[in-house]
Amino acid sequence: MRRTLASLSLCMLGGWMAAGPAAAQSQSLPTERVGVNGKELAAVKLTTDFSVSKGRTLRMREVTIAPGGILPMHSHADRPSVSYVLKGTLTEYLDGETEGKQIGAGQSYATQGARMHALQNKGDVPAVFLEVDLP
Repeated sequence: MRRTLASLSLCMLGGWMAAGPAAAQSQSLPTERVGVNGKELAAVKLTTDFSVSKGRTLRMREVTIAPGGILPMHSHADRPSVSYVLKGTLTEYLDGETEGKQIGAGQSYATQGARMHALQNKGDVPAVFLEVDLP
């Protein structure tokens, strides 16, 4: 299999080199989307009292909470975020509420403002989510 792939790669490279870089450049790049579907999962409106221009970075990170793990109460007053759960189930607790909300794989949520929240993994497998925020 490796020899076949290596031979195929060399043949393709040889064909490109024989045709020259001009042939590769003569092919135009697509200008329209084909087979692409984008869906907004969660969003946070940036208020006028929140400055994104002060050297901040838009980041995406993968966060894993082990079974029994807890991300304690905190707020997103200065860093709104949107998150998407990849694996497992999280229980989100909001300040002032006694019942937690279950957020499972394939679900998203947004967090912003001074209201505190915490996340807990009550399951038997790690809970993994992607978080996009402005730290």
